[in-house]
Amino acid sequence: MAKPFIIPFLLVVNSAYAQTNTYLKPGDTLKYSPQSDKSVWISVQSSDANLALALFMDGKKVKDQDDSRGIKSVERLYFTPEKGKIYELKTWAKSYLEKSKPAKVTITESKNVQVLKDQLSAGQFVEDLHTFRSIREKANSGLYVYRAKKQIDSIYQQAEKEAENCKNIFDFYKVIAKVTGFEGSCHNYTELPNHASYYMTQKPEYLPFTLTNIDGRLLQDSKEVAVPLGAEVLSVNGIPAKEMINRFSQYYFSDGFSMPYRETAGFERGMLDKFYMEFGTHKNYEISYRWNGKINNVSLPGISLESFRKLQDSRHSLSFDKKLMAEKYSFNKEGEGIYRLSVRGFDFATGKEDPAYTRFSAFLDQMINTLEQEKVKNLIVDLRGNTGGTGALYEKVFSYLTQRPFRDSHYAYTKFNEVPLDEKLVIISLFLSNGVKDKYGLNTYLKQLYPKQIQDKYYWTDDKNPLILPNQKTFKGQLYLLVDQRVASAASHLASLIKSYTNAVVIGKETVGGYYEHNGHLPLVYELPNTGIQTGFSIVHVIQDAQNLPDQHKGQGIIPHIEVHQTDQEFLDQTDVYLKKVLELQKERI
Repeated sequence: MAKPFIIPFLLVVNSAYAQTNTYLKPGDTLKYSPQSDKSVWISVQSSDANLALALFMDGKKVKDQDDSRGIKSVERLYFTPEKGKIYELKTWAKSYLEKSKPAKVTITESKNVQVLKDQLSAGQFVEDLHTFRSIREKANSGLYVYRAKKQIDSIYQQAEKEAENCKNIFDFYKVIAKVTGFEGSCHNYTELPNHASYYMTQKPEYLPFTLTNIDGRLLQDSKEVAVPLGAEVLSVNGIPAKEMINRFSQYYFSDGFSMPYRETAGFERGMLDKFYMEFGTHKNYEISYRWNGKINNVSLPGISLESFRKLQDSRHSLSFDKKLMAEKYSFNKEGEGIYRLSVRGFDFATGKEDPAYTRFSAFLDQMINTLEQEKVKNLIVDLRGNTGGTGALYEKVFSYLTQRPFRDSHYAYTKFNEVPLDEKLVIISLFLSNGVKDKYGLNTYLKQLYPKQIQDKYYWTDDKNPLILPNQKTFKGQLYLLVDQRVASAASHLASLIKSYTNAVVIGKETVGGYYEHNGHLPLVYELPNTGIQTGFSIVHVIQDAQNLPDQHKGQGIIPHIEVHQTDQEFLDQTDVYLKKVLELQKERI
């Protein structure tokens, strides 16, 4: 590991700020001691790399930050020092362009920060759109899976007309976000170079409460604000809730045509930025809401962005989610004759050689022994909130639930085994952590995994897709599978196997990940030359080992047998309606 690089003493330009320039090599970490003894903004920027920050107080980390994605992006941290404390800021490269050399880094302390402004022409937006399409056509194996070429041509024709009329980077981002979502992959990625809030006003003009989407109803999600907690918000500044849901959904992506995730994610993840991109900031907000059967109208002043950030971080619905996601995996008794296996992610091990994989295997062995010794007849597999991770982990889980051999996929392929358009390729942290520092290392890796070319497709090697045998002991009782709209990638792959080949009763919401197929395994990210917008996708198209079912159609996520809904009171009480439904079904079966 490279030694940390110590920044030399800063040149103090005036009492308002300090500034330095230095260089950062890939793998190095910059250490910086803030100079101000008063509250200031610390801005870190490089024209050669995307940076991340960590702030330490007396040697203990107090904040991580990676707001922005672009190579020329800015990271801003509001620094409020306490007397007698020693602070240190560490900075490192999360990614860089393939052709980059050591990155020049500028660190600035200032009392105020300016709103970022772009000065791009319509021609530059159109040029980036052409580059965007070229990237997808040359590298994305999922481009024509759910859409015919005629449909793709049509949406790009419309996108070009819109790009010609774009006034700023937000306008253009909306254009290509729409195209990105049209393709149909939850692994698709298109993001602004800087966090959207960096482009917006510092004035108190932000929404004075938070929202959550519960079954198509927008409920007020903040405590101790003027609109009651749990009230159904019907409109904001005359914009109906249904329109807000629809316009938000264009920024979030799913496999095929699945919509539940796209319609809910924005209220969980996008209220700090995409809400204002769509609807603007305002000095006052006119709110119409329903409470206790009556419609009320109220006018509320906007609040500061930091105040809204605090509301979003303390919203009512988050308490249940934090409890749900507290452990990566767990095994608990939920009642007489019923246990629950919860797995919230498959990202805690990198593969079978990882010690975390060995510990997980031992955990599953202990689980199956408990089920056998107590003669348990009912098992809940709870995948809610699981967005995926390592394939070896989901395969291990399924080996305890099935009596039949299975594979990761029928087959998987990519469109190339040498990276196209490498001059725009971003070397991301996933590559760096695996020792891949440039296109040559990546091409070597691709040729090992996808050596077989058949009709312009490069197929996964057989040894990477072996037949997986069931565990010696497997559960043979009644399964219940809990899924929600966030279940994706390796987790939705597992869910498709469970639904396809076991007796499981599937309960919850349609998943964002596909039932029959998906693009996954390996992501590539490119940067558009004019705007700095980054766009990416997983390059491998996977045909999953799942049988045809009458209630599963191409382009759907895993469809539950029983869909759950939450009442207003259950939202206020934070009732686990998924678990409640399972226990009701179990009682009916007794």
